[in-house]
Amino acid sequence: MSYSRSSSEHKLEASFRNRLYFFSSLVVFTLFTFIFQLVNLQLIQGSENAMKAERFVRRSESILAARGQIYDRNFLTPETSTPLVSNSAALDVVLNINLLKNDPKRVRAFIEDFCKYLSIPISYYENDLKEDKLKKKIRSREPFVLMEGISKSQLERINVFDNINKYVQLIPSPTRVYNMGPAMAHITGYLGKPSRDDIVERDIKSYQYVGKGGIESLFDTQLRGTDGYRIQKRSLEGNIEEERIIEHAQSGNNIVLSIDKDVQIAAYRALKNIKGTVVAMKPTTGEVVAMTSNPSFDPNILSGKNRQERVNHYRKVMEHRGFLNLSIQSKFPPASTYKSLVALAALESEHKVDYDPSREFNCNGSYSLKSTFAGVPDQIFRCWDKKGHGTNNLANALKKSCSVYFYNLGYELGSEPILSYSRLFGLDKKTNIDLPGEVTGFIPSYEWKKRTYGTKWFDGDTINLSIGQGFISTTPITMALFYMAIINGGKIYQPFIVSEIRNPIDNSIISKTEPIVLRDIPLKKSTLEAVKFGLELVAESGTASYILNKPDLPMIAGKTGTAQTRRRGASKTNHAWFIGYAPVNAPPEKQLLVAVFLEFGVGGAAGAAPVARDVFKAAFPPGSFPKPERSKASIMKDEVPVDLNEVDDE
Repeated sequence: MSYSRSSSEHKLEASFRNRLYFFSSLVVFTLFTFIFQLVNLQLIQGSENAMKAERFVRRSESILAARGQIYDRNFLTPETSTPLVSNSAALDVVLNINLLKNDPKRVRAFIEDFCKYLSIPISYYENDLKEDKLKKKIRSREPFVLMEGISKSQLERINVFDNINKYVQLIPSPTRVYNMGPAMAHITGYLGKPSRDDIVERDIKSYQYVGKGGIESLFDTQLRGTDGYRIQKRSLEGNIEEERIIEHAQSGNNIVLSIDKDVQIAAYRALKNIKGTVVAMKPTTGEVVAMTSNPSFDPNILSGKNRQERVNHYRKVMEHRGFLNLSIQSKFPPASTYKSLVALAALESEHKVDYDPSREFNCNGSYSLKSTFAGVPDQIFRCWDKKGHGTNNLANALKKSCSVYFYNLGYELGSEPILSYSRLFGLDKKTNIDLPGEVTGFIPSYEWKKRTYGTKWFDGDTINLSIGQGFISTTPITMALFYMAIINGGKIYQPFIVSEIRNPIDNSIISKTEPIVLRDIPLKKSTLEAVKFGLELVAESGTASYILNKPDLPMIAGKTGTAQTRRRGASKTNHAWFIGYAPVNAPPEKQLLVAVFLEFGVGGAAGAAPVARDVFKAAFPPGSFPKPERSKASIMKDEVPVDLNEVDDE
């Protein structure tokens, strides 16, 4: 009797086979995946995973990378050049909390003994020993740094006491050394512990130091390098049984600045105890050769290991506003240094007034602005020399800094061209220098005055504006860039301090800063010649000649300025300016542009010009500049005695 299967049985058998094939394939695929991943983990990524495993199995410690060094413009190689900022070896004492069973009571007791043995006040750790902070530190497994940069005697005492030595580690920690100290603090910045924002928003660990201000801050990533790791195996007694470095620390990149060390030192010393700033630049590239501001601060103290010393110095610096870089973070009326811009605006505004450099105005010591209101007296604006300067053309007016001349010129010209050229030259814009915290100057307008004061723009406002007083305010560096345009025929370069970033291993150039043109303003050759001629006379036979017309100095052109303030009844009530360049008889690429601003510095000639003189002396020692040709004064008329206390009235 034959047996035949029904169609339903055939279907069940086929369904079973299909399921068997599917699950068999799934098992084979899963097995293949496991084998592939095993090969990948063991062979392809084996060494990397082994290092990661060792970090988890044993105690892993970070090895701080040395920050890159900073050099001046004369850098050749690290072996032959002295760094402006370098590193020094130091040891930090770090408590191994794990060996104290992560017990807050045991940690507190140990720190009390530690303070007793090393004669440290327990109050030094008062903040760290607060219950909530101590528990948080234990949970986060952050290194508990007991001391930074210990002395030789402290190291000996730690090694003597076994009950201290076995619970702590001595971790090498490079210390930052600022060889220029306060003389270059606003450029270099300093190092400090990272803030909460640094840890959250940037790739910075809590134990690392981070740049605060200056190059250290702006180029922190380049300078910081990459930390290494070591693993340690300790016995129950806390003794190190095994130690192995699994990743070596990689030093940060070196940075070469455009700064000239000798000129920088001269600028800092020239300020002495004066509150002010100096910025010196190469006019044809924008390279900053020197920049210093006083009062300053000591980055060695703020980056140092003594906590109390850091706190005390920080408070002192804050009290005197020593963190403020006056070159880029302050703005004041530009005073008579602005007269060059008024002259330039008049010479370039062809259809506004009939004006050329030979146009003359008479100065009898004051200027009378006729009142347009019945019964209201005329407004009197005085020149800094009450005796008057007589009749002057443009060259003589710049030479003598005659305010009455520019009152007349500004009134005829009107404020619109003056304000327009101020904006064109960027006096109300940032220079984009590679330093943090730059502020902008302020150029007023009709609309601004109406909105702020509820009144229109008066002729008296234009009179004040024409000598760089009134509502206008500029930063020293933007005024320096305006004079750069005079030297370069209207071309303004972006100032920069970092010239190169170099590899610390082979000294190869990673990046190099190329000059960037910020503005290229078309100016007539006749305009530039007329303004330059007047500026040369300032140093040759004008307001600054007593200071700057010396055989040991190159030929200098520039402008003094004295800005009145609202401070009355004191001996030093005026801000002092000098902006100039030298050698005049050398090509522009060989010249140096120097801007000096002094807060309450008496006057441009008395206060600022001597500072500029010292900077020019350092930049151009005898024999390094063309022989001065002092002949232009002989063709000028109406010579007047030099008044070192020149004051421009508002």
